[in-house]
Amino acid sequence: MASPMASGDVLLCVECEDQSAAVQCLQCDEPFCRPCFQMQHRKGKRRLHNTENLLGELMPKPAGELAGAQAPSDGSIASNQQEVLPSGNGDTEDWQEVKNTSRNKMSASDDVGELIDYIPLRLTERERNMLAVLDGALRVSEYTDEVDTYRWGREDRMSSQLDEMFDLLVGLLCCNDFKEGSRKGKKELTEDNEDFFQEIFEIGRRYKIMNPEKMRSIYGKLMYMVQDAVEPRMQRKIRVDCMRPIATVGSVLQKHGLVDAMLKDEDFSIATAQLCNASVSSDELAARSRRKQQAIAAVIKKFSCAEFPSDEVERIMLSVSDSKVYQSIACAPIKAMIRLLKTHFGTHKAGQGDTDLNIRYGHGGSQLSHNHSKQYGYVLQSLTLWLNLTSRMFYLWRCADNDLLSGAGYRLCNTGQGLNRVQACPSVSRATNAILRDVQAQVGGWIGLSVVHLGDRDVPNALMFIDKYTQVPRILAPIVQTVERLDELAEDPAVNEYFKTTFGGVDKLRIKILSSFFKHGFDGSGDDGGSCIDGRLTSAWNWCSKLEKKTFYRVFLLAGFVGFDGDWRQN
Repeated sequence: MASPMASGDVLLCVECEDQSAAVQCLQCDEPFCRPCFQMQHRKGKRRLHNTENLLGELMPKPAGELAGAQAPSDGSIASNQQEVLPSGNGDTEDWQEVKNTSRNKMSASDDVGELIDYIPLRLTERERNMLAVLDGALRVSEYTDEVDTYRWGREDRMSSQLDEMFDLLVGLLCCNDFKEGSRKGKKELTEDNEDFFQEIFEIGRRYKIMNPEKMRSIYGKLMYMVQDAVEPRMQRKIRVDCMRPIATVGSVLQKHGLVDAMLKDEDFSIATAQLCNASVSSDELAARSRRKQQAIAAVIKKFSCAEFPSDEVERIMLSVSDSKVYQSIACAPIKAMIRLLKTHFGTHKAGQGDTDLNIRYGHGGSQLSHNHSKQYGYVLQSLTLWLNLTSRMFYLWRCADNDLLSGAGYRLCNTGQGLNRVQACPSVSRATNAILRDVQAQVGGWIGLSVVHLGDRDVPNALMFIDKYTQVPRILAPIVQTVERLDELAEDPAVNEYFKTTFGGVDKLRIKILSSFFKHGFDGSGDDGGSCIDGRLTSAWNWCSKLEKKTFYRVFLLAGFVGFDGDWRQN
């Protein structure tokens, strides 16, 4: 069989025809990229096939799983589950637009029912004081530095570090609340404070879900600490169970038998509605605010009782309202980017160079070859996938929490980015595949690979997965902000002159910025790039890392850009 060749006679993978071939299967006599080879040869007799490496040493097959592919029920060898739309011969081919947006029930801001079991409860004042204790203890702890190393006696180091953490938490609690801390400190055995340790670790995990931009330097330490503590052998050693399910709105309502009654209540919908809307006048906003306060009072009057006090009812409503605000803020830059893509590049005609998204392998660092139509569809489906993942982030957080703290083992190995814990992610895998299938149904097909890396060298565990996709808004928001502020910046005569002399005007500058991102933010570049699900985000981060070298970098600075990664000083 003739191998596909890209421009410049670069050998491409015979399966996806997007990435350069990394291995040659000697039995199949065909070249594959590494993800495709692993997927095609994961079962049956193909597992025994021998290979010849084309691009250096092949990484060992991951102990985890490659999400996105399941063995067929008839026992035959599965093929890569992707559907590539016919690309045609010209650039005038229209990509099918995203349809039936309302099918995504969980992304609807007012449909709380689907998310109720995953919305975390807002912290009380007491819990915020406990969070401060946990934050201080994690910042001084050297747990991962001591534990995640290749040295003998790892279990003994775990036990010692956990005992030290327990003592540290009790000591800091004394500083924060002397009366409460003294009661904890008087207990002779560590296991006597088990409820306290369960509570404080649960508070940290719950707070992070609602505030993903916080605790960025210490959350991983917290999760790895609890991950080790819930492991059966370690539990027998430390005699403390640190695991407690995350408190959610659904769990509280189920406890009081009010799930259906409260969710179907009209006042509850008004009480948890968002107020911020740029298109609403100040008078209308004030009227809505008064109506919301009246609705809150009405819900409290209807549902509060001795077992379910008014402050708890109000806490439920505030938690749901917080979740809607978070989803709105997180999804806004993705929706804006989809709108910009459709507005400026959806009506492209052959010969319009400024809006041409054509990319070629090897040009500008690109690892893919797409004409305009194919690249437009590739970008659109990638953004649609990110939007669906972000809108269901509460559910994915729960899945990641379950996988990390399931008590299942992990391997400590060098993934090329230092020592990482490689662990299978069955819950995240099932959830991500379900979302991926929904997106494929929405866009009507799929371009590139549908492989989701989980539990391997690219995405070692569920913590890494959730960290990657909570960064999507931070990647897109600065780009959207810059593009949307160009007209405002051009009101300054000096800035307008700069735009004209350097870029040819505001409109051409806008197209230049967007074209650069849509082309080279989705070109398969980066250390672990490619057309797979994980590689799309890697390519976007790779574009962000090179922003300082772009001719329009100063425009970003004029628009108030400080970085894609946020401010770590308060995190």
